[in-house]
Amino acid sequence: MQRTFIAQCEQEALQHSGAIQAHGTLIALGPDLRPTHVAANVGAWLGGSPESWLHQPLPTLLQHWASGLPAQAGSRLWVEGQVQGVQHCLDLTLNRAPDGGILLELTPTAAPEETPPASEPAPTELLSHRHQLLERIAHQTGAQRVLYYAFEASGDGAVQDEVRQGEAYGSYLGLHFPPSDIPQIARTLYLKNPWRLIVDARAQPVPLLGTGAPPPDLSHSDLRSVSPVHQIYMANMGVVGALSFPVVIAGKLEALISAHSNNPLHPRPGQLDTLSTEVRRFSLKLTALRAQARMRMIDNLERHFQHLEQALQRYGHLHGAWDEFAPRLQSDFHCDGVMLCSEQHLLCHGHGLHADALHILDTWFRAQTGEQLWSCTSLGQQLPGFPLSEIAGVMALKLPLGTGSGLRIYLTRCEHIHEIAWGGNPDKPLEYHDGQLGITPRRSFENWIEQRLGHSRPWDNETRLLGLKLREFLLKILQKAALG
Repeated sequence: MQRTFIAQCEQEALQHSGAIQAHGTLIALGPDLRPTHVAANVGAWLGGSPESWLHQPLPTLLQHWASGLPAQAGSRLWVEGQVQGVQHCLDLTLNRAPDGGILLELTPTAAPEETPPASEPAPTELLSHRHQLLERIAHQTGAQRVLYYAFEASGDGAVQDEVRQGEAYGSYLGLHFPPSDIPQIARTLYLKNPWRLIVDARAQPVPLLGTGAPPPDLSHSDLRSVSPVHQIYMANMGVVGALSFPVVIAGKLEALISAHSNNPLHPRPGQLDTLSTEVRRFSLKLTALRAQARMRMIDNLERHFQHLEQALQRYGHLHGAWDEFAPRLQSDFHCDGVMLCSEQHLLCHGHGLHADALHILDTWFRAQTGEQLWSCTSLGQQLPGFPLSEIAGVMALKLPLGTGSGLRIYLTRCEHIHEIAWGGNPDKPLEYHDGQLGITPRRSFENWIEQRLGHSRPWDNETRLLGLKLREFLLKILQKAALG
């Protein structure tokens, strides 16, 4: 059931919805700067009928701004309060679509609010900086809840920080959410945009009208309509307006900063741009901190295996040094056992795999020609036919030898039974209903505790780097022995 639901979400062409949110209007321009599509409500905002706008020259002011938009996809400009609408002054946002077209998005100009100066957090207090950023977003938008929603290696999301104000009942802090809550297609769109604003999820979407041409690509549109499934999801959470900023590290979506409101949200483009800039500054600070930590770790790794090299020099080969070598590896990698496999030898220290389990793992790993280092936390899920075993996780290293045979080292971790707090039952991401969608997201987001079985403690990035360094070190030693 969950796989069906995820597949349906991934197939939804969010960027080609052919509709926009109702709090503004949109004009899509072709290469000649004439409208190919307009929102059905364009007349209520700018006057005239939709037909009177299609394929006609733009007003001089709009044409001037459109002609100045850079050609790169995703480029955007915004102009506040310079477009006179039927009833209000309008803010204009211009976005360059992936197909080269231009999207003109017009929203009402709100009265400007006084913006307090941003406080400067201490350079070393990254967590304090993050919390202050959430507080600032809550203050600027009026949202009742702002979350720092981090993506884990498994694809799950976890709420690592939270700010609440006003009528925000209950806490999401520490809760996990399954990957289906934010499918990959939505995560890809977050990488393309500095923010995603949903003013009022209850409002009916406004269709785009055109003559023959397919709907424009709204990947970079602020007004892009809300997925019907996501509308119901927000309603089930009691959220009306939502605003999310991506936290991007090295081109990867690291986290979302998401503001939830019980009422419609109406931030102006300038406010969004300012807050987005602060989120990018936080991302840069996080990137720098991780780069520094990584450099320190690499420097330490250069000296990490000196004691192992001395042991190998004393004994002359790996098998002879095993009694000294294996305990050090077990300590360095915080694992429960170490196994060394070759065509002639099988050595084990600590908790190892039984013969049938080792045969399945070793046969599979040897057949993976592109995998020189591999890790998993649940062998029962990863390998078909894997028997019941106290060993749940493994890090595997492959060391080819000149004769065509090779060595395999398996660092093992036993099953680690632990609890995960989910926002609702992750095995019930959807429910049936009588509407046109056929299914809807789950209604409950209450704290739901899962006791996770069959998994080991995770192998973090630092441990994987240590494994790569170990493999590099052993290859160097084996090459020296072969030459000697």
